[in-house]
Amino acid sequence: MWIIGITGGIGAGKSFLSRSFMSLGVPVHSSDKCIHFLLGHDVEIQKRIKELWPKAFINGKIDRKVLGDLVLSFPLDLKLLEETLYPKLLESQKVFLKKNQAQGRKFVALDIPLLFEVGLDRYCHFVVLASTPLFLRKKRVLRRKGMTLKKFKVFNKEQMNDLQRRKKVDFVIPCGREKGSAFKKVKYVLDLISQKNPCRWQGKWPINVCKKRTP
Repeated sequence: MWIIGITGGIGAGKSFLSRSFMSLGVPVHSSDKCIHFLLGHDVEIQKRIKELWPKAFINGKIDRKVLGDLVLSFPLDLKLLEETLYPKLLESQKVFLKKNQAQGRKFVALDIPLLFEVGLDRYCHFVVLASTPLFLRKKRVLRRKGMTLKKFKVFNKEQMNDLQRRKKVDFVIPCGREKGSAFKKVKYVLDLISQKNPCRWQGKWPINVCKKRTP
């Protein structure tokens, strides 16, 4: 089973690439969706966040916008949030991989924004980069509910830039306005990997990667 990592800056088009892979029959694990689920349903995580950031709870539930406002102002708080969420995120990814390998899947994809920053790239056989010019990424992100220019700058600062990522990835897929071209490139990536000898995932996946976090 080939493990394909999907990464890129905020607003670069990772979600579009994920949907493209899924439309071609490749199961995709989304880190963002998993974290949203954990914040909304995991009792242990909710308890920990209530201890650290009680103001993030509105009407008994975590308000992600408020939580974001609280942690993005302080780098140490952002690291604390990552340390709270990442162990269960990583466990979810491992369960996903085990399930799909047991089902005989040829490919799976992991959508991980901080793939290189936390060192998860070494567990992927191939890495695909969603690449979009900064001005267009900013335009996309600022359309999102609750997003501000200040938040965008913080998120962007926490991530590698495209020049750094391009040196590490196997494939770069431009995800500007030509979505048809990006979809064709996804199909090309799968066709190319299909020509290689089958690979079996050995079951290795970290418990925690927060200590490996690089700025």
